[in-house]
Amino acid sequence: MPDVTQSPTIASNPEIQRLRLAHEASTRLNASTDPVIVARELARLAAKACDCPAVVLRLDTENDRLLPVPDRELTGFSDEPILLDDFPNIADWFDGTARLLHAETVTPRSFSALIRAMGVPSAVAVPLTLTGSIPLIGAILLALDNVSQVKPLNGVIEVAAVALRNAIHHARVVEQLSAKTRELDLQRRIDRELNDKMKQDRIFELTVDWAMRVSLAHGATLALYDQNNDALRYALDLGYDVDPAKIDMLRHEVGSGIAHRVARSGHTEVIPDVSVDQDYIELNSAIKSHMSVPVMRDDVVIAVISVESRRLNAFSDDHVDMIEKLATRAGVAIDNTRLYADAVREREKYSLILGAISDLVLAIGPDERVIQINPAAMSALRLYADREYVGEPFGTVLEESPLHEAFKRIKAMGQPAIEEIRLADGHVYHANFTPHPQIGWIIVMHDINEFKQMDQMKSELVATVSHDLRQPLMVMTGYVDLLALNSSVDERGERYLKMLTRSIHTMRRLIEDLLDLAKIERGMQLNIEPVSAAKMIEECMENARPAADVKQMTLTHEIADDMPKIAGDANRLVQIFNNLIMNAIKYTPPEGKVRVWAEQHDNMLRIGVQDNGVGISPPDQARIFEVFYRVRNAENESIEGTGLGLAIVKRLVEAHKGQIGLESRIGQGSTFTVTLPIASAESAAAPVIDLTPTEGQTKSADL
Repeated sequence: MPDVTQSPTIASNPEIQRLRLAHEASTRLNASTDPVIVARELARLAAKACDCPAVVLRLDTENDRLLPVPDRELTGFSDEPILLDDFPNIADWFDGTARLLHAETVTPRSFSALIRAMGVPSAVAVPLTLTGSIPLIGAILLALDNVSQVKPLNGVIEVAAVALRNAIHHARVVEQLSAKTRELDLQRRIDRELNDKMKQDRIFELTVDWAMRVSLAHGATLALYDQNNDALRYALDLGYDVDPAKIDMLRHEVGSGIAHRVARSGHTEVIPDVSVDQDYIELNSAIKSHMSVPVMRDDVVIAVISVESRRLNAFSDDHVDMIEKLATRAGVAIDNTRLYADAVREREKYSLILGAISDLVLAIGPDERVIQINPAAMSALRLYADREYVGEPFGTVLEESPLHEAFKRIKAMGQPAIEEIRLADGHVYHANFTPHPQIGWIIVMHDINEFKQMDQMKSELVATVSHDLRQPLMVMTGYVDLLALNSSVDERGERYLKMLTRSIHTMRRLIEDLLDLAKIERGMQLNIEPVSAAKMIEECMENARPAADVKQMTLTHEIADDMPKIAGDANRLVQIFNNLIMNAIKYTPPEGKVRVWAEQHDNMLRIGVQDNGVGISPPDQARIFEVFYRVRNAENESIEGTGLGLAIVKRLVEAHKGQIGLESRIGQGSTFTVTLPIASAESAAAPVIDLTPTEGQTKSADL
């Protein structure tokens, strides 16, 4: 079979020739991503196809111009860029039509010079166009005198335009990435140098030095700004051959200049010609242009960086961008030096304060080494005053001490805790253990020996007096009841009897609360067993429903019957939630709502009592669980209460190894949440818990 590709008829077919040229163009032009190489390859292809010298002009998108790229050395060739703005009819090129250009008449002149350099009076220009935001990619200039002579390029134009467009775009992206890399490297160097120093004077020197380097300036200044007093204080001048005293005198006489104006406005100013700015202060007669950039911190101007040049209009947008980024970093560095200086002063004050207070203060690092120990702790723990314990293991310093034993136990829990500890000096201390993520553990101990003695006396007094008051109250109640049954009294007398009965009832409730509180503080036993939360809350709701009906309130609970059971004393749990629900009813206006809900979190059950009542203010929330504390305001002045209910609730919740919390807003109601452990096999096996307080017993921190 004959080889058809070698057939003379096929080889001379114009369409076959066009396809071959297009294939060759696609292969050669797409082999590189360098626009100069692509343009030269295109010039060689065009010169070969049309048998004449060719020059390719590629688009410079950054500067909106065409750049000539010759295929070979041309006598007198000029590579002068051809600005698109100089074309009187550049829009006519966007249709991609080839046109004959005469050197005598074509504009701009740089185009005319290029044609003459090709050694011909006229040439044919073939625009390389694509649809899209950039219609013109470049052009091919051929030393021909007839437009029809460029027909061999018909199959190459679109391929060439795409290849040149891709190469130009690739080069632009590479250049942008390279510039960004250089900028990031420069910024890293600036950050490293600025953040490596903690002395303010050194930060000023580095900032001014970098400002001059990145802007190619001949002089630079940094001034600190006090916004409160609108005062500008010049900290450093660099690059001026003028005595600093003369500069200060000049500024004192003339003013603070452009920098002060920028400090007030908070906006960068570039002055291309300082001779036209009335606020400019001349430090050097050779200076022609000026730029001032504010240094901001938390949206407040703290300083101003000024750079000056001996050239007119010396500062470009890139210079402005670099100085503004430098100002951002300088603001952080200056603020860091201020904070460091403040920290040094605070540390000195802190050491003086620690040495003066009587509380015991210790700081233990995450590695259980001593970070800080104040003189009071040294004395109470019977440590040597002339020995430095910082850095030593805590266990070695206080080996077999009750404090070390408590620390190990609480650290294993990983939560803040409060514990009463008796040290070797015989005193009882209230020890607060607090974890800190950046320090480790902070231990603060307060001597409560006298308070413990007073508390014991108070408990004994309360228990004795409360018990002794019950008998007279019973007698009073009996005679009031007898008087109501056997005597005829008028309407006023009946009112007096009701008031007396209500007062006796209030006193009896107060005595019962006092006895309950004394019993908890002296120690009592809880009968721990699995308790159904739904049934327990239902019982409490029934107890509270008469009081709610009087105020026409809505009581609801959202506790499913299959909710896990609580490990607790059923009677005491009823006492807890009776108190919380009745409180919600008392402090909620008529027709209000009280809702009880429950949710499970791991091995704990969280029960909330929510109302839409008057709410509790933040100061009152902080003391709401204190003994005898009551919220006093106009809304609840008439509501009766002893101030003991919530204190008892809190102690009972903690006795059940639970926690109680409060969320409230004035006018929007309150939500008390009680978190209790879910019943397990261990709690069922050991149902009796003795709550008698013992020395060294750990308590959870107050919520």
